[in-house]
Amino acid sequence: MDRRARFACVACRRLKRKCPKELPSCSLCRRLEKRCEYPPRARNLHEPTDHELSTSSESLNGEADLQLLSPVSTELHSTFRKGTAPGRGDVYSFPAMYFLDPEVCIKPLSPDSAQPITPTPSSSSLPSEALMVYEKYFSTIHQWLPILSKKRVRYHMAQNGSIPDSAAHLLFLCMKLVSEPPQQEVSARADKTYMRVLETLLKVENSRLPCLQLLQSVILISVYEISHAIYPAAYLRVGHASRLCIMMGFHDRKHATQLFKDPVTWTAREEERRAWWAVFCLDRITGQGIIGFPLSTPEPSPGELLPCPEGPWNEGGVGFNEPLFAASFSNNTSLGSFANVCQAAHVLGRVLRHRSDLHDSSVDLSFRISEAKQLHQILASLTAHLSNVSRESPSLGGSVSVSLALCFSARLTLYDIYACNEKYSTDHGRSSEEAEMQREALTGIFEVVECIWQLAQQILDSVNQDGRDELDTLSPLLCHCLYDAAGESEWLLLEQENSDGGAWLRDIVKLLRLIGQRWQIADVYLSEIYTWPGYQSTIRL
Repeated sequence: MDRRARFACVACRRLKRKCPKELPSCSLCRRLEKRCEYPPRARNLHEPTDHELSTSSESLNGEADLQLLSPVSTELHSTFRKGTAPGRGDVYSFPAMYFLDPEVCIKPLSPDSAQPITPTPSSSSLPSEALMVYEKYFSTIHQWLPILSKKRVRYHMAQNGSIPDSAAHLLFLCMKLVSEPPQQEVSARADKTYMRVLETLLKVENSRLPCLQLLQSVILISVYEISHAIYPAAYLRVGHASRLCIMMGFHDRKHATQLFKDPVTWTAREEERRAWWAVFCLDRITGQGIIGFPLSTPEPSPGELLPCPEGPWNEGGVGFNEPLFAASFSNNTSLGSFANVCQAAHVLGRVLRHRSDLHDSSVDLSFRISEAKQLHQILASLTAHLSNVSRESPSLGGSVSVSLALCFSARLTLYDIYACNEKYSTDHGRSSEEAEMQREALTGIFEVVECIWQLAQQILDSVNQDGRDELDTLSPLLCHCLYDAAGESEWLLLEQENSDGGAWLRDIVKLLRLIGQRWQIADVYLSEIYTWPGYQSTIRL
């Protein structure tokens, strides 16, 4: 092993000479018979320190090292010298210098830093309750949110899942939370498992070092809160997950400060990538309905890779990753369904930013219209690509329908900006570009709503054929798209009583009722739809 410090010793830095950085003392200091001392930044907390050196080296340099350390670093150093594995421990051993001066503390933690040190089990067998949760989760939630590695989850659950207040135990509880419906006649906010998860989350955050499983748990909690319309908790939880991602450096591997050592396996790195993309997508999803709120996750970096196809991911193999920024969507059939969700969420985010900039006087009108046309073309191309994917898919459950729903939502959001006459200024008239964009928007609304109705019909037919199994894989993330389409259908019905709007609205409501059997957010949307005069007229038809 190469025993070298990351930075020059104190004497070499003072004399501005090139330090060979040998440990425990550099050759220049030994040749000059000088005392060689390294500052705290010379070593990282996750790297082997004094306790792996020879006894003679410790006696020569141990006192000098301790004198240079701050009180907090001295406490950490002493903890590691007592035998605690580097990069593991409780939250009190978190290196504050990671935030105060990142150059001093480079990649200080192991990705599994929050896991207790336990003997490795002889097999990955799970207790009966854990096995039931494991199988239920991966047969339902995983179909439309494939962010967990089956083999890694099984290993960590077998090793640490039964240890109270561990990150693995928290993740197990979160998998159980989203896999099982709340008790009947009980609000999802008051569900006992939900309350237990929140208590365990607080304990883990206050007692364990941050790790990937903590982030994954927060993601699943936010999914539960979004899916049962637990607001404002859902909105705040996505922000919490976003902060965790950014703190860990997942949003920009090349330029952002990294909290963890690089993962040693492709699967571990892919799990980190999928966690980041899940937070990115949820941030855009929670931002659909509210106007003027900034997104909590930044735009992807130019070299960002998408998740790999689901085949190798589900089988525990090694897959390949396509870049987000491709020349076009056409003929790109190598993408997995979750990668398509990420693409759709990325374009949805651009539409949301476009909507937020409407009242920014510094943005030129011609530039805004040009951007709107560009987004329209991108979304039309993406719709065609996703429609081809859905036709080739054996089932519309899972991520396939989610990617279409996000794309349709993005289109309706964009078209709503330019379709209405009342949103144009009467003082200055409207330009020819705006008039052209209004025509595109009106045509696009009818086209998209019909596509959503067709998607709803296909899902209803699939549920009627496959029964409960297909219903369990339906994602609550479809609901906002269905609600938007219901609103446009009602508007069309009120304008033209004999139009297709009535049939569209009835089928969309039928699908929302099906989803409402599992996720309470659908009931919240339905309670609003039931008050619409257009819906009342469909009942009489």
